[in-house]
Amino acid sequence: MEPFSVLSVIFDYNVYIFNDFVAAMDRRIQQSLYEQFQVTELEVNLRKRLFELSDLELERLHTYRRKIEPHVHDLIGEFYDLLVRDEYVPRLIGDSETFNRLKTGLHRYILDLFSGFYDSEYVNNRLRIGLVHKRIGVEPKYFLSAERFLIRCISNKLETIIENANERQSTINCVSKLIAFDTSWILDTYIGGLMDEMQDIKAKTDTYVKSLEAKVESLTALANRDPLTELYNSRAFRDSLRKALLLSKQNRMSVSVVYLDVDDFKGINDDHGHQEGDRVLKHIGFLLSELPSESDIACRQGGDEFCLAMINCRASKAVKFVESLIEQFKKEFPKYSLSIGIAQHGEDGDTDVDALIHNADKKMYMAKKAAGFKVCA
Repeated sequence: MEPFSVLSVIFDYNVYIFNDFVAAMDRRIQQSLYEQFQVTELEVNLRKRLFELSDLELERLHTYRRKIEPHVHDLIGEFYDLLVRDEYVPRLIGDSETFNRLKTGLHRYILDLFSGFYDSEYVNNRLRIGLVHKRIGVEPKYFLSAERFLIRCISNKLETIIENANERQSTINCVSKLIAFDTSWILDTYIGGLMDEMQDIKAKTDTYVKSLEAKVESLTALANRDPLTELYNSRAFRDSLRKALLLSKQNRMSVSVVYLDVDDFKGINDDHGHQEGDRVLKHIGFLLSELPSESDIACRQGGDEFCLAMINCRASKAVKFVESLIEQFKKEFPKYSLSIGIAQHGEDGDTDVDALIHNADKKMYMAKKAAGFKVCA
């Protein structure tokens, strides 16, 4: 073979290897860290059990989010006052822009601890934290030291917020366990060969997980429904709305939440009996089940209140649907009326489920101030 031909073969082979490498990297960057590490819901739940994190105490932790939020800025200041005592830390941070980014990230991290959502997105964010710290060269000993300082700062703040001693201690314990849960994911990014190990585990458990998920799915469908209207209950709605908001953020879509309340529902029950009240609720459930899009989500929020999430829908479009719903309701119940509030989540907005529902609820109460059917958007 001529020298030129040999060089040509070597060149073609190197191009093939490079293209294969680029293709592999392209596939990798299209995946979330959660997908790259092949984490399963089974593994997330297993770790929760390992760290003794129950759904009940995590739900209780969420109730303190609004109370801790005003104190986060001061908490971060206390944390970094402790952290920068070590001369290594200022050198690692380097400059004010990096420092501000770190504080912003920590602010988001602390609020996530009290978010009420500890799902795949939550774990993905923890893996990202580990990857970032690994890339900038933070040794595990410094990370674990910072974790201890953070637990101390949050605990000190909770001491001033929660009056009941038993509730305060159980909340502090829950935060400590949750941060330890987070750290277990973060440190995974420091450990070589973890992806291969997790791939083996996934291969062995796939069959079991699929059969288990099929059973869980059927049970969850029952647990997530309101028995009277057959709509989602408030908890299932909140979970579904969370996923919808994350998806809308990725795809730059709007989401509108409609909050609906039956005016003087107590009077309906008192004057006409609970059967009439149930008939009203069932009819609203029927109307909300006839949604314009399969991706829309409706629920009975509780009592005579209902919520509807309209995906890829601006408030102006939601108003038109609501006006049609009102006309259909009038045909069945001409003597009764509804108060309705509509809040829109922007394309680049936060994914705060509670805030969006609360905004729609506030607008519903604004609508309720006027007599008869009223929509406030």
